[in-house]
Amino acid sequence: MSEYRWPIEKLNDILQPIRETDLIIIGSRPSQGKTTLMLNMAHRFARDGIKTAYITLERSTLELKERFISRHFRDYYDAENLRRELNEIPLFFFDLRDWAIDEVAYEIEEEKESLNFDVCFVDYLQLICEREGEVDWFKELALLLDIPIILGSQMKRTVLDNPGNFPQEKDFHDGEEITACADTIIMLHHERSYDDNAPKEELRVIVSRDRGKPVNRETVLNFDWEKAMLMEEKQESIPR
Repeated sequence: MSEYRWPIEKLNDILQPIRETDLIIIGSRPSQGKTTLMLNMAHRFARDGIKTAYITLERSTLELKERFISRHFRDYYDAENLRRELNEIPLFFFDLRDWAIDEVAYEIEEEKESLNFDVCFVDYLQLICEREGEVDWFKELALLLDIPIILGSQMKRTVLDNPGNFPQEKDFHDGEEITACADTIIMLHHERSYDDNAPKEELRVIVSRDRGKPVNRETVLNFDWEKAMLMEEKQESIPR
């Protein structure tokens, strides 16, 4: 079975390598960096030559690309270079807004046969229409196609009732299904969203499940929130 190192080095400190049949859930409350992290990961995978599909269920492909480009460039030439790079690296965007789960699954299967991509991102779960058993659909699809699927998921407002507003598995929409199907569960926490005095650049990454087993690990990524991009990683992983 093929394995992939995580494209963000600090995640390799707290997570085992990604297997080709893994279903990975990345969850957070809105505006906590879920799409931004997934886009950065997809870009890094493709830049390293790993064929990567990115399914958008919220924005058009053009909007998603331009959002990524506009927040990364320093001047016109940087923007053009990044735009050209996105057209050259094996990063494939698909706009499946307003599609039902069976249509989304069928399209991923069809595009996998055509493009033979290695990793698939889906952004995000709750935007799928006519939802029923959709987490199980994605796990079955990962097994069928022999690809890891990284699936974004919103979390409920119950996060706000937790100590320090830290997300927990119980706060997921479709929580029981996610716990039953997911190989890896990652939750994001941007403390600055709740405390104006918290460090603005920190994105806390909490892992509650890895290789199907409960774990209790976390690390902190340095994020430039204005540019929506990862900064140089300096901090060490922290125990929890």
